[in-house]
Amino acid sequence: MCSTLAPPQTPALTVGYILKMFPRFSETFILNEILELERRGLRVVVFSMKVPNESLRQPRVAELQAKTHLIPEMGGFLGWRRCRDHLSLLLQSPGTYLKALHFVLGRGTSAAWKKFWVAPTIVTVARREGVEHFHAHFASGPARQAKLASLVSGIPFSFTAHAKDLYWKGHNHGSNNKLKKRLRLASFVVTISEYNRRFVHSLNFKVPHRRVVTLYNALNLKVWPHRRPSGLPTLGGPGTRPLILAVGRLVSKKGFDVLIKACGELKKKGEPFRCVIAGDGPERARLESAVSTLDLQDCVELPGSIPQNHLAERYYLQASVLVQPSVVDEDGDQDGIPTVILEALAMGLPVVATDVSGIAEAVIPGETGLLVQPGDAPALADAIRDLLSDRALVGALSRRGRELAEHRFDLQQNVKVLIHLMRVAARGDVRWSEMKLRERAGVLPLPAEDQKEVSHGLGAQG
Repeated sequence: MCSTLAPPQTPALTVGYILKMFPRFSETFILNEILELERRGLRVVVFSMKVPNESLRQPRVAELQAKTHLIPEMGGFLGWRRCRDHLSLLLQSPGTYLKALHFVLGRGTSAAWKKFWVAPTIVTVARREGVEHFHAHFASGPARQAKLASLVSGIPFSFTAHAKDLYWKGHNHGSNNKLKKRLRLASFVVTISEYNRRFVHSLNFKVPHRRVVTLYNALNLKVWPHRRPSGLPTLGGPGTRPLILAVGRLVSKKGFDVLIKACGELKKKGEPFRCVIAGDGPERARLESAVSTLDLQDCVELPGSIPQNHLAERYYLQASVLVQPSVVDEDGDQDGIPTVILEALAMGLPVVATDVSGIAEAVIPGETGLLVQPGDAPALADAIRDLLSDRALVGALSRRGRELAEHRFDLQQNVKVLIHLMRVAARGDVRWSEMKLRERAGVLPLPAEDQKEVSHGLGAQG
């Protein structure tokens, strides 16, 4: 009797994620991505460059299967361990090791030496765990660390570029070769918006366009259902003041001081409302002072950080509008596409935002939300009033916002593309064409008239 043999199964791909700090309360996009990779059968090993220093964590951290290895500071016993790891790699692959050492000697910076010093320890752990590909989030320190771990091991690497890691003037991307080297050595590079992708190519690094791929930060839309099909709040009752909600770290680029000024405009015009700015950070004292100065203590609250599940089950259902008043800092730092905007679009919560970086790729004016110029408090107040008074507009924005979330910000779809790119790099799979990549990710070219010119090119980098 003949037996039928089952076809051999492809072993799970093992990916090493190199991150500045993990887990981090505000970086839910990284947590979501790793959880989706695991759901699709990949093994993830996390390397955290810093010890997490936050007491509050997102509830879904408990769902992770990934091991997290802290990259310890050098010195004492750890210094001997590092020396052992360096010697081991030198003996195993002298040509590869010496080539990496020559690269670092050419850089000649303390940052390069620091990352080189810990790279063999990462590689030792990675090989023990069977890591086949490194991926870093942020084009700055984590990408540099992934690059050096790749150079001393031959394990390919990639990275995702977000916001400050591209636009902060201190990086001097227009006048040095740091980012160019990372782009040229990486198997592929992900940008979280078409705006960022155009910026990278504007630097004239002569990197093949195919190497830089737009994959939006995204959500598991099964976890984020369309709970507000009319756009109107589903919690609260008659006589309840409309809730204006803003969420994010209390840092200057979020523009929450502009929102507070807009609240002052609304109060002057007799508009009833309650505003909650959820988050924590170094700007808290300045924002509290602005609330006091404008006599808004009765209508503006700063409750601190709120876990994502509490936002979803309470605030996103109570709010009449989500406001994302982002600005560009003097040092060039700016938002990418904040995750809270995607959460609002998915649920059907109307959004008012500012035209910064790639935000217009999520908040399409008059289609999925309202967009105003950064720093314009009166315009922000007017846009908020429009959404508080126009039910038909709110309903239309809710429907179209959900449609865009399903088309462009679906985590399951976008992660399929990321996995494909990782398999191409790690195992030599055939890469899809650019058109197929974009189709699989739901990333369609923006109409020419809607494409914003990149204003942060070489001249802006100083």
